Amino acid sequence: MNSVRQHPIVTLGVIIFFAVTALVVFRLSSGAKIDQKKSRVITVGVVTPLKRDLDIRLAYTADITPNQVVNIFSRVDGYIAKLYVDKGDLVKANQLIVEIDHQDYLHAVNQAKANVAAAKAKVTQQEASVRNARLTLDRMQALIKDQFISQQDLDNAEVNLDAAVAALESLRAQVKQMEVALAQAETNLAYSYIRAPFAGYVAERNLDLGAYVTGAATANSTTSRGIVSLHDVETVRTLIEVVEKDVPLVQIGQKSEVRAEAYPDRVFEGTVTRVVQALNRATRTMTVEVDLPNKNRLLKGGMFARVEVLVGKHHNAVHNPTDGILRTEDATHPYFVRDT
Repeated sequence: MNSVRQHPIVTLGVIIFFAVTALVVFRLSSGAKIDQKKSRVITVGVVTPLKRDLDIRLAYTADITPNQVVNIFSRVDGYIAKLYVDKGDLVKANQLIVEIDHQDYLHAVNQAKANVAAAKAKVTQQEASVRNARLTLDRMQALIKDQFISQQDLDNAEVNLDAAVAALESLRAQVKQMEVALAQAETNLAYSYIRAPFAGYVAERNLDLGAYVTGAATANSTTSRGIVSLHDVETVRTLIEVVEKDVPLVQIGQKSEVRAEAYPDRVFEGTVTRVVQALNRATRTMTVEVDLPNKNRLLKGGMFARVEVLVGKHHNAVHNPTDGILRTEDATHPYFVRDT
């Protein structure tokens, strides 16, 4: 402490020296950073815009649905005796899939056949009665000429023939009734064997062996689940909702590209097949159907898809890469590189 008081000038000089040194170091480091920032070079990719025809596309999202969906019901009453298919099975058209207990219907067919046979036997018997009545009338007509019989006998013979003919016609009508009853019994027996109306996959099986089904359920078939549900996916469809301003652009026959979430790297080609010629008042959109062939059955009902409908072309359009475009709320601007 005494040495500092004795040499104040030396102490002050040391302090000034360190301060100047620190200031010089700071300035030099700041200058280096500024120079480094000034010398940084920004590298960008440069491409030349191309002119080519570009497709005009309308993009939508939709669900994939089977071409046909049907819930299979029984048209006759009875217990399920056999189930030949289950969920996920592929069936052919007219393939037997469900069998209803048909013993009662088989007995009904046999009874109806017996009734027809009995009715035809009565017809044969009555035909013999008609022939006999006609022969009797012929004899009466011959005898009346010689007055061997009275006119009353001749009249009775004519009445008997008329009655026999009428009875024959009645019996023939009964035969037709029996034949109709037989046809109905055979139809009910055939209904006990339920067949697939078209080829497809069994999507649902709602009932098990022994379950009781009734033909009355078909009256509410649109709301009931049925025995099984069959989906035809040889062709699938998507229903898109086109906004009002785009309605004039969409026409039947236009091609479309469909991408499913399950196959992100594949593009499925479809065609606009139906256009509903009316707009939904609530949404102001028009329903358009796009059908897709699906022979390999990759697409399933219920899948989510993105649909792009090709509605036209821009000829000789300038094509810029997406990374070279600046999009704002009001406009779109391309980036340009200017030589300096």
